[in-house]
Amino acid sequence: MIILLTIFQYLVQATVDLMDKFLISTRKIEPVNYTFYTVVTGLLLLCAWPWVFAALPLKFILLNLFSGAFFSLAMYVFFVALSQGEVSRVIPYVFGLVPAFDILIANVTGRNVLSIHEFAAVVLLIPGALIVSHQKGSFWGKHIALKTLSAFLFSCYYAFWQYGSQVGPVLNSLIYNRIGAAAVLIILLLWPAFRKKVFVFENVKHKKSTSFIFLFKQVLGGANFIFLSFLYALGTISIINALQGFRYVFLLILSSVISSKRGHIIKEQDDRKILLQKSFGIGLIFLGVIFLFIK
Repeated sequence: MIILLTIFQYLVQATVDLMDKFLISTRKIEPVNYTFYTVVTGLLLLCAWPWVFAALPLKFILLNLFSGAFFSLAMYVFFVALSQGEVSRVIPYVFGLVPAFDILIANVTGRNVLSIHEFAAVVLLIPGALIVSHQKGSFWGKHIALKTLSAFLFSCYYAFWQYGSQVGPVLNSLIYNRIGAAAVLIILLLWPAFRKKVFVFENVKHKKSTSFIFLFKQVLGGANFIFLSFLYALGTISIINALQGFRYVFLLILSSVISSKRGHIIKEQDDRKILLQKSFGIGLIFLGVIFLFIK
């Protein structure tokens, strides 16, 4: 049952990913705007603080705040990459590389020694990500650098978050994390150029329906995050994480169907050769993730 619920959770996450792409590319929300409102609405978690608040040592408060700052930066770079590329290429590449960076950071910081399973995972994850992302033209080189930076920033965020959340209730640490994420962006509002980008919406299409879709996406994504946390509490974390390849499979299927039937919503290259390339790359990433969590 846990496995089926986990697969369903990744289906919901793939739906959220597609909504991100739709809002940024089709409804023309600038990545700066999208990052700001996505992150700042996370402050709604403050409503739960009276029930989960716990005093933390200053070190762990700073770690949580700092991890939040990395989260905002990672999200912005990710949304820029998503605005420029196909969702079925960008997300498998970025989140397929994150575990590889996790392993490298763990070894550089001396937290871990590379095991045979982790080595096998890296050997599969990196080529899989490159195959999924490969496109003809000079744009590919610039875009791959952006996606690689996004993966690295997410990995840094997870590293700080792992340290910072070791003391006290996890939700308490997450609230500090979201405060740090929002604080960075709110402070940046002091710069007129940043403030202008955040509060200008001339290019956004169908503003009322776009606002509704964005809020629905935020609620759906938040509920899915809570559901995933519930699964972590009930199931085996390694198995749940090893199944995340289903997210990429669902993305490929859903994006291909929507592109062929409703190209005005999401448009992707969907000829047979491209689909085989994406499928092979996602297959390598899927295997790499499984190897990563083999015990």
